[in-house]
Amino acid sequence: MSNNNLTACAFSEASRYQAMKNRLFLLNILLNFLFLLLLVSFGFSRQIKAWAIQWQCDLFYVNALYFSVFSILGFCLSFPLEYYEGFLLERRYQLSKQGFFAWFKDVLKKSCIVFVVSLILVEAVYFFLFKSPEDWWVWASFFWFFISIVLTRIFPKVILPLFFRSKPLETGILRDKIFALLNKFKIAVKDIYVLDFSKKTVKANAMVAGMGATKQIFLSDTLVEEFPAGEVEAVLAHELGHYMRHDTVKLVFAGLVGAFISFYAAATALKYLVPFFGFSALSDIAGLPLLLAVLLLVSLVLLPLQNGFSRFIEKKADIFALKVTGDPAAFISMMQRLGERNLSEFSPSKIIEFFLYDHPPIAKRIEMAKGFKNGA
Repeated sequence: MSNNNLTACAFSEASRYQAMKNRLFLLNILLNFLFLLLLVSFGFSRQIKAWAIQWQCDLFYVNALYFSVFSILGFCLSFPLEYYEGFLLERRYQLSKQGFFAWFKDVLKKSCIVFVVSLILVEAVYFFLFKSPEDWWVWASFFWFFISIVLTRIFPKVILPLFFRSKPLETGILRDKIFALLNKFKIAVKDIYVLDFSKKTVKANAMVAGMGATKQIFLSDTLVEEFPAGEVEAVLAHELGHYMRHDTVKLVFAGLVGAFISFYAAATALKYLVPFFGFSALSDIAGLPLLLAVLLLVSLVLLPLQNGFSRFIEKKADIFALKVTGDPAAFISMMQRLGERNLSEFSPSKIIEFFLYDHPPIAKRIEMAKGFKNGA
């Protein structure tokens, strides 16, 4: 088989993989919305609250018990889809190296983190609803902003180690190139850390994580060990673009804007939905599915805007990398290799890009780099 045929087969496989991921994303949203609607329409939500009240009278504990049952139901109902997407699909396309129990252990860890964070948010939101029913959405937005900052700061030190082990990048040509790049911009970092991706996946990636004193730069071992030094330098230069432009802070503040819009929309909608479904007050925990359903719908409306802003930030980081390294050829080969390895679709349809892509498509990133290569 010729190289062109091999490339065509790889692109076709990536298209099938990404098309399935997109369908599963939409199916997951639909099933979540139906689950929330069924809970309130058939009285299941009230029954869960009535059960919680039998055990506790204190509002704080009633809300916690209710949310615990709600979360367990949600986990059980969503698990088949998560199993198919997160385990079977990744194994089918030979992207995952994990066995079922290792994968399931990660799912449980992720679910526990989501549960704890969500429980804190739910308790806070319903406290604001109880104490300040008119402007609760303002306090909820600022609290979400606070939680976002805390999570961003603790991510590299607390959350990431639960899933990957890291070690400092070993001495050698690559380390020298990277620190020469860091010194050029007077960036003082303790070290560059390598994550053990290869124990779980064949995919390669890099990231800047944390905020302020906790900010760290991570490279996957699949990237460090299997990509040429010039290509790894191009990846790092892209991440430095985020670092230098304070993109993490920008995204956190963009999240605050999104929170204001989402919670305001929820506050407006709940004034009509709560009495329509017969709940006693806005602060009635049995109405939580209504709140989440509204937030889910608003998040769909905001998704193209959020992804558009993210694509803009990623494009700027690409431009930074191309200017800093002065090596468009390495950037192009890196993007080609990264796209093929991760089964990325190089040229998705415009509507898919508009709604679902938080990075510019690979083909556009390569085309921009070719402009640099040709002196454009």
